[in-house]
Amino acid sequence: MAATELPFQRLTVIGLGLIGGSLAMAAKERFPHWHITGVDPNAETLQYALRHGVIDQAALELPEMFEDNQLIVIACHLAPSLSVLEALAPKVRSKNIWVSDIGSCKQKIADLGQALLPDQFIAGHPMAGKEHCGIQHATPLLFAGKSYLLCPHAQTPAERLEPLQAFIQALGASVKLIDAAKHDRYMAYVSHLPQLYVIMLTQLLYKNEPGHLVAYHGAGLDDQLRLAASSYSMWGDILLQNADNLEEALLGLQDTLVEALALLRHQDSEGLAAWFQRANEMHAHFVGFKAPSLNR
Repeated sequence: MAATELPFQRLTVIGLGLIGGSLAMAAKERFPHWHITGVDPNAETLQYALRHGVIDQAALELPEMFEDNQLIVIACHLAPSLSVLEALAPKVRSKNIWVSDIGSCKQKIADLGQALLPDQFIAGHPMAGKEHCGIQHATPLLFAGKSYLLCPHAQTPAERLEPLQAFIQALGASVKLIDAAKHDRYMAYVSHLPQLYVIMLTQLLYKNEPGHLVAYHGAGLDDQLRLAASSYSMWGDILLQNADNLEEALLGLQDTLVEALALLRHQDSEGLAAWFQRANEMHAHFVGFKAPSLNR
């Protein structure tokens, strides 16, 4: 489906933070004739969005009525997103309205969406972001060249899925379809564990003469520590909601740490060399894995 053939020409973004603000900006650039509404409890955020032409209309809370032929994206943190979906469902049910979200955990909200809006809600997760939140850090290029994961249910009609895919592709992102449960397990390893690891690493460094350590560190550490600026207001819900999968990942990391300690204690040069060799080979595979789609 071409972007010009989309069955909706209106967009409502609920939550104008980094992701929601960037989504509105990207849509405004790609579809300048669309009417974009921003919903956010922060009046200053709404004023910023209006002043910079990100949205055409602002609301501090959910409107009582929603017009047909539009897409609504819930761009709140995880726990509020569930509450917003519950409040939104009776207002849009049976209308020609598409509803999606952008959260980093999908199982709970995908199941809730299936129960409340079985033919209208499709869970989503753009694999894009920054360590800083807020609309002041938003950019219309945030999704360009990035993956955007969608988690439709098996019963999701093609006529509902295809327009959402076309909209996302129009923003410059590549759509990948994945089961919600599989999504959450994958994210525990590739997103949630790395974030938690950086928080642990930062605390470890701070306990060991941080002034001296930081004076001698290189760019490799900078690449990791930038994630330490991430907000708990976003990550707290993610880590707790995906705790089961994250526990599995942490236990795997624990086993690896025990193995590393044994290699060092035994001065096992050959074992360490084998570790590095395997990591080099795995890295080459990871580079190759980035190209294929997750649609399998």
